[in-house]
Amino acid sequence: MMTASKIVDHLSQAIAEKGAASLIVSGGSSPLAIFKALTAVKIDWAKVTISLVDDRDVAADHADSNELLLQTHLLKGEAASANFISLARDSDKVAMIARPFDVVLLGMGSDGHFASLFPDMISDAVAFDLGAAPTILRTGKKGSPAHPRVTMNLAMILQSSHIYLLVNGAAKTAVFADAQHNHNLPIAALLQQKITNMEIIMDSP
Repeated sequence: MMTASKIVDHLSQAIAEKGAASLIVSGGSSPLAIFKALTAVKIDWAKVTISLVDDRDVAADHADSNELLLQTHLLKGEAASANFISLARDSDKVAMIARPFDVVLLGMGSDGHFASLFPDMISDAVAFDLGAAPTILRTGKKGSPAHPRVTMNLAMILQSSHIYLLVNGAAKTAVFADAQHNHNLPIAALLQQKITNMEIIMDSP
């Protein structure tokens, strides 16, 4: 898979140059194929720190936990030795991961949200302003399934060397197209930023 190969190249380069690398990912179904590909790649995973862009604020073994998703699909095989830091339980430690992050892998919801930055939060300066202090937010119940959320704000997400945005399926592709002009969609804020490079990975049938 091309995206997984690019991620591996970025991580390997960071390890070679700095002695360590970081990979910050989203949950959901969109990145699962990439996770599977990564678990089969031999790099020095012990020097890679992995965390989440966002999670539901639930127990680590809850069926809706992104942390459980990573334990099941990414932190295994070759990648089992990676250093995982829980966003929901150790957000202070996540905030201390050296930035810029080397790779951030994002998905997008059918309502145009990314991470746990939802349409009803667009007017929240802490969540969306590019000039806000990078921080990790805790929210009330949001999304589907509806749970309290923990999420990096846009300013923190953009402190990344390489961002990949996965847009899977015809419905999300249509939302993505709408976001080119509809600034009420959260994803529009990500598309308009000029702070860091972002690659869009389209998978529309």
